[in-house]
Amino acid sequence: MTDMQHSEAHEGPSFQAYLFVFGVLSVFTAISFVVNDFVRHGYLSSIAGLLLILGVAVCKAILVAMYFMHLVIDWGKLYYLVFPVLILGTMLVIVLLPDIVLAWSHRGDLFQPPLGSGSGPRMMGN
Repeated sequence: MTDMQHSEAHEGPSFQAYLFVFGVLSVFTAISFVVNDFVRHGYLSSIAGLLLILGVAVCKAILVAMYFMHLVIDWGKLYYLVFPVLILGTMLVIVLLPDIVLAWSHRGDLFQPPLGSGSGPRMMGN
């Protein structure tokens, strides 16, 4: 196999792109630690720290998915995975929703046994 054929067969990001992503992930991790330290010492509120760290985590997840899971080159194949998962997830929610709603107690006390059942936990003194 010649060098020309080998370079054409390799599809995707270069080694420099992986090193760049590694550097960016390292900087994002350092930002998360710095924000956590600011929250611990009272320079930032807990909510602001949570939002900043969550935003950094989302950016890191997108970078990992795009480069290390090769979604940069396989973006068209992603639709074959995402749409069935969305359809099945929606169907799961619709199927389980009646069971969840029927489990709600409309009396306010979730742990009270039905009236007249005679079985149920006995409290001390009863």
